[in-house]
Amino acid sequence: MNKSSYLPVWIAFVCALLWGLWWLPVRALESSGLTGAWAGTALNAGALPLLLLLFFTRPERRRIDLRVIASGALIGGAMMLYSAAITETTVVRAVLLFYLAPAWAIGIEWLFMGRRLRWINGLAFGLAAAGVTLIFRGEISLSHWNSGDLMALVSGIFWAVGCALIFTGPDIGARTLGLFGCAGGLVIGTALAFGSGQGLPAPADPMEPAIRALGIGMLYIAPMLVATLWSARRLPPTLLSFLLTGEIISGIATSAIFLAEPFSWPELAGSALVICAALTEVVSPAQKPATV
Repeated sequence: MNKSSYLPVWIAFVCALLWGLWWLPVRALESSGLTGAWAGTALNAGALPLLLLLFFTRPERRRIDLRVIASGALIGGAMMLYSAAITETTVVRAVLLFYLAPAWAIGIEWLFMGRRLRWINGLAFGLAAAGVTLIFRGEISLSHWNSGDLMALVSGIFWAVGCALIFTGPDIGARTLGLFGCAGGLVIGTALAFGSGQGLPAPADPMEPAIRALGIGMLYIAPMLVATLWSARRLPPTLLSFLLTGEIISGIATSAIFLAEPFSWPELAGSALVICAALTEVVSPAQKPATV
């Protein structure tokens, strides 16, 4: 394999480490008065101007069909659910529940993309399940789950399905995919906020969260989204999802440093098991499934 073949892998992993800091702007906007789903929605709105500029000023393949729209809606929905989950549960739980996405991706590739299951896939499932059990300290019944935990879990499912649609869909540019993902996130985030009864936010100083959202959206969200979706066009959904578990490293490390959230040996051991589950796919990847 030549060096250029590894480029999507490295870009995906670097993006994962940077996505691990996603909770910082979400919590910053929450402290400015944008609670729940409004924080992630505002970040998507901040990213939209740059994505529109890239869409209209740089020519690329812009074939639009139902699959492209659906993939954008799912990726945007995953981002919105994840950002809302961070405000409703601990960062550790949100990150690890979202990163059950590789398990969903394996199932999608097996059912729809001709992937053959191997013993190492069972090992990955077992390690991930053991890791989540430790994170929840054995209390994994629905009575110990809150809305944030559920949103984090569903966001991982949305992400896996969206990546599968991107990988098998029309060959269009990452900037177009990023724009659809951002637009989908805006629509779903707004619906989620109103659907949960949050209503329009009324911060004491509206300019402060607006400036923060615009700056973070254009300098952080838009470039990271385009780079991640560029890799999604070139990597199978399972490999991409496993690579993105690198977010666990930066997300849990920074939350342990900056937040007074529970973090002791169960969280540490559970994180290590989930990361080991991710490494099984990188060390022994399946052959690239046929696209349809």
